[in-house]
Amino acid sequence: MIKLARCFSLMFDWARRHPAKAATILFLSWLPALMVHAKFTEHDRFNASFEITVWNWSQAGEHPQALDAQEPRELIEQLFSAEPPERWSAAGKLAVWREPTALWPLVAAMQDDAGTRRTCLISQALGKLADPAAVPALIEAAQHPSNVDLRVCATHSLGQIGNDSAISFLAGRSADRSLGEGDRSVAISALGEICSPLAVPVLKEIASSDARPMLRSFAASAIRQIGLLQGDAERNLLSALGDNSDWIQDDWTLRQLHHRWSNCIAAGLNETLRARALRYRALLEFKSWHC
Repeated sequence: MIKLARCFSLMFDWARRHPAKAATILFLSWLPALMVHAKFTEHDRFNASFEITVWNWSQAGEHPQALDAQEPRELIEQLFSAEPPERWSAAGKLAVWREPTALWPLVAAMQDDAGTRRTCLISQALGKLADPAAVPALIEAAQHPSNVDLRVCATHSLGQIGNDSAISFLAGRSADRSLGEGDRSVAISALGEICSPLAVPVLKEIASSDARPMLRSFAASAIRQIGLLQGDAERNLLSALGDNSDWIQDDWTLRQLHHRWSNCIAAGLNETLRARALRYRALLEFKSWHC
């Protein structure tokens, strides 16, 4: 310890006598350390940008907004920026605003594996545009050999568009037992999002005979979702709130009710909330009696 203290003392004395040289040495020592730190934290910083973008997308709402005349061109140019977060931001805005001229630039950006990491966000934007012309490109993306995130998001976007070509592809993918469980489960869920009776036969086959319990459950959930939208969909959806017996989540049910909003649905939701509040109050009173 004495030798170490003496060494530091000599270094400080030399630095006081040669301040310019000391500053240069300090800079040259810190620069590699900063570069190493930046390299090791690059992945975390990239993921943080990605998470912020996803959060902003989730807060955007369902209704398209108006663009100024100049904005579409600027955002489409930004889609091909060298910085991935800038591409994500542009794609998100074009999707929220449902800008029709963005279709083919978004397709090109999604297919540019070399220039865009996390192309899944670009495929999500195509799903929000809901233009059937994007289906062939999304089908190709949903079969990407190595980019799992892109396969998942493209499959989900096909579920948002939901035309006959998308249904046919998703049904075939759901039933393809050579695929992994993850790819098949996403395809099954997308069929449940489309809620077309055309998907019921393949879903029933999976629900009744597939060897994988998780896929049987996903198929049963999709069949239930399709059934809820047949006949009196408003009443069916209101009665399904809070019933997760077939893995149907309340957020899906509420989203469907939102798409069909009416005075009847508003009254039904009010009644549901009031009934739940009364049940919760009764439960609290029951617990207080038995404590």
